[in-house]
Amino acid sequence: MATEDLVEGLRRAGFRITAGRRAVCAVLSEGDSHLRAADVLERARAHAPRIDQSSVYRTLEKLEELGYLHHVHLGHGAGVYHVSSQANHQHLVCVDCGRTEEIASEVVAPMLDEAAGMAGFSETWLHFAIQGRCSNCAGTRPG
Repeated sequence: MATEDLVEGLRRAGFRITAGRRAVCAVLSEGDSHLRAADVLERARAHAPRIDQSSVYRTLEKLEELGYLHHVHLGHGAGVYHVSSQANHQHLVCVDCGRTEEIASEVVAPMLDEAAGMAGFSETWLHFAIQGRCSNCAGTRPG
């Protein structure tokens, strides 16, 4: 997604477009996927040296609310953000090599919804990745 598309989304939502917010949008549109907020801050400072951490977090939060970003935990550690044209999708992460794949939520939703319902929960499963072994790693390790 282009920087200007993200900027325009923020503008339509009533946000003033500052150099910092434009810098966050520029970083996100560079095509690198799955960035921690700290990564976004570091890269945004190349465009807007005075941007602060709270501005980055507020901008990421608003872009997520607007549906431009997804925030997900791919494993241990900080969550990551990424731009995606797929509104609802799930992440698969290989525990050996770290390969990450996005799959349509329709593929796993019935199973996850059923499991959540059996436990008396409403589903909020998009925030966490499903971990396992990719086909390359599964072929090289037992079990």
